[in-house]
Amino acid sequence: MLPIAKSPGLVLILSLGALLAAATAPAGLGGQPVPTASWILWGSILALALAVFRAAGIAPGHALLRLAWLLPVIALLAVPAGLLSAPGRRAAVTLALALRAFSSASAAAALATWLGPAGWVEAARRLHAPPRLLEVFGAAVASLAVVLRQVSAMLRAREARRPGRGAWPRLLASPRGTVRGFGRLVAALLLRALERGEALERARRARGMPGS
Repeated sequence: MLPIAKSPGLVLILSLGALLAAATAPAGLGGQPVPTASWILWGSILALALAVFRAAGIAPGHALLRLAWLLPVIALLAVPAGLLSAPGRRAAVTLALALRAFSSASAAAALATWLGPAGWVEAARRLHAPPRLLEVFGAAVASLAVVLRQVSAMLRAREARRPGRGAWPRLLASPRGTVRGFGRLVAALLLRALERGEALERARRARGMPGS
């Protein structure tokens, strides 16, 4: 957690409120024009997310590259909904839906990066979450952080063995081989996650804690 996040509970509440406002802002699906306030809100949320990434030590350009993998998923959801809208508004609705999803996802990623695993647990503690729920939540966040580190390390190792321009160009050139490679990556990640879970369980028992 960054030192400036001295009130993680308040930060979490305000951030979730901003996320909810961005995710529910009208995008023209009801046949009405997209309100100007929605465009301003989504642009502000995206700019704020990039500012939070910068505060966390990640340059805005690098942050956008990290978030670029969301674009195919967003397009898969936004384009069909936009095509079903009223004629003459399809482009605006598609763009509005894509910007709404991208700004919301960017804000969520920025919040997770800013608070960090310890910040999420501290925020839940400041919000007076039940102790048992807090314990489970802390274990889940710690395990997720470990899994993400393992994914990052495995991807770096993969790129070191196969230098090039990344996975997306190879996906277009050789989709079957690329999907097969990612399947092996997921399988290896599951095995490492199981090994990590067993190690954590042995450590709990060695400290005299009850088994899960």
